[in-house]
Amino acid sequence: MVRHKEFDPDEAVADAMALFWERGYEATSVQDLVERTGIGRRSMYDTFGDKHSLYLRALDSYIGAVEDGFRRLAATSADGRAAIRSLFDMLLNSAADDYRGCMVVNSATELGPSDDEADGRLRRHLDVSRETLAGQIRRGQQDGSVTDRIDSETLTAVAFNAWLGVRVGVRARITRTHIIHDVEKLMDLLSGS
Repeated sequence: MVRHKEFDPDEAVADAMALFWERGYEATSVQDLVERTGIGRRSMYDTFGDKHSLYLRALDSYIGAVEDGFRRLAATSADGRAAIRSLFDMLLNSAADDYRGCMVVNSATELGPSDDEADGRLRRHLDVSRETLAGQIRRGQQDGSVTDRIDSETLTAVAFNAWLGVRVGVRARITRTHIIHDVEKLMDLLSGS
């Protein structure tokens, strides 16, 4: 008789994601995962493989959710500058009071180039993030909400570094007031003020 899974794999991935995001890869043991997800060790290995495979699934889930948010905000914003502001607000709101920072940045600093599979996912996501900002800057220059006195490549470089800075700043426990101030300065630059 074949036993059926008695847990929701997507829910287990979400629980694992929260734990990896909170503690990091190295500080999360298989036992921690068993306790957080509520599934047995054997079921975890049968369903996900090893800890690293579960981590990659959790990272994929996080990246997918963030990129879905990018697309949704870009599609519903009135203009390019408003879309960029919404993207930064999404970062700030998702990091409200827990100081976990961004799972992508946390993973990049913890595992970085020592883990080819994670590194490939992280690089691809950072490329998507940069291109999302670049696209909204170009959109803003076309619709007049972003200055055209500075070329889009330069504005993209500044915006992307601010984007990374917000992600790191949250983890480093920089006050929300300071981060918002810095985002406001970026928005002033984009509008040409």
